[in-house]
Amino acid sequence: ATVGSDLSIVDGVVAMEGDGPIMGDPKSANVIVMGRNAPAVDATCTRLMGLNPYGVSYLTEASGKLGPIHEHNITQKGEPIPLPSAPFKVIDLPHLAMVQAN
Repeated sequence: ATVGSDLSIVDGVVAMEGDGPIMGDPKSANVIVMGRNAPAVDATCTRLMGLNPYGVSYLTEASGKLGPIHEHNITQKGEPIPLPSAPFKVIDLPHLAMVQAN
């Protein structure tokens, strides 16, 4: 929040699901996401994973303070966000509230 970022880049050509980054399983996503606002980039990646960004605690905390996470407040350029063939598997951790997107 103090320094901020000029550009966030996520290499999602091969992503990871489950207990990553070491114990997870690779999953082909074939995407590269970039943007000038880190919460918007992370929220977009969360949607690409078939998850709801409002179920990710750090994104809900960042929303409105560090940047937008609501889909209508993020300007999408390039290709439209594809729906995943199947939502990413996530591990169940009590301190991480991850919910499937609708």
